[in-house]
Amino acid sequence: MEIIDYYNEKKWCDKCGTYVRFLMSVDYSFCVNCGSRVRLFNEKDLKAFHRGLQQEKEAGKGKRRKTKAS
Repeated sequence: MEIIDYYNEKKWCDKCGTYVRFLMSVDYSFCVNCGSRVRLFNEKDLKAFHRGLQQEKEAGKGKRRKTKAS
């Protein structure tokens, strides 16, 4: 498992086209290189993240333990 810490965290900058370090404000985060707003993932990684969530959701169906209602 990858250890993530605040000082090495990176977000996607569309203007720079890469994952960059960022400055965080209350509402938005900004690229330290160019100053534009950044986001958590690029489009490709966001789609892969959602696919992974969907697969986990589908794999987990029917695995809940049923309990008696008191």
